[in-house]
Amino acid sequence: MLKQRIITALLLAPLIIWGIFALSKPAFNLALAVVLGLAAWEWAQLAGWKNTVYRTCYTLLILFLLYGMSYVAHQTQVITILFIIVLVWWTLKLVHLFSYRYRDLPKEVHTFTALLSGLPVLIGTYFALALLRNTPDYGPAHIMMLMLLVWGADTAAYFVGRRFGKNKLLLAVSPGKSWEGVWGALVASVLLSLLGGFYFELTNTQLLLFMLVGLLTVVFSIVGDLNESYYKRRVGIKDSGKILPGHGGILDRIDSLTAAAPVYYFGLVMSHI
Repeated sequence: MLKQRIITALLLAPLIIWGIFALSKPAFNLALAVVLGLAAWEWAQLAGWKNTVYRTCYTLLILFLLYGMSYVAHQTQVITILFIIVLVWWTLKLVHLFSYRYRDLPKEVHTFTALLSGLPVLIGTYFALALLRNTPDYGPAHIMMLMLLVWGADTAAYFVGRRFGKNKLLLAVSPGKSWEGVWGALVASVLLSLLGGFYFELTNTQLLLFMLVGLLTVVFSIVGDLNESYYKRRVGIKDSGKILPGHGGILDRIDSLTAAAPVYYFGLVMSHI
């Protein structure tokens, strides 16, 4: 398993970085749509649908919405409303998840609600990454900054949690996560944001705002991770799919990003960085 994980990571990482920097705008958007389409296929399973026809219909619905909404993505008001809805949804999801510190997880999945929940998760991720990559003020460097924040925080949380983790974060949803790991992730976010601020040559005020954006991005990356764990535990599966040897499914790799990307993009926009 470890060998498979390493081989898959070594093959995927250069491909992802190449795609972020080298692909044209249409090609990048298409590649992103393919990834989110695969994620939609997996999400339908998390919602309790095992039927191939049903899962295909949900995937096509998500792709249709991405295609249709791309025609109005240039309108600032429309995009602002979209991201407000997405971020409000993630904030409510944070509160909802932590309510399970005091109660048990439901034994059954409410399929319709779960399918609806996939809309802000998948659509928000697509437009956050597409706009971040294709907006002249941001571009590929900010995509990489976002990736570094998510990967760096996840790595810090893993090692700090393994070494010092004693207090469980949310036992009912994700038994392996600890509060110590969360603190490790937050420290990593501050350090990475500081380095990123120097790279982007931000002013002192901009740097403080950027560090705040980085901190919030990592907080919600943890929520994104917990959210997928919540649905997997309810439906009784370990991985969202098997498309990535040693890593599981697409959602298993982008779960943190689904919440982090909208927060990072909208945070930059609102901070005027």
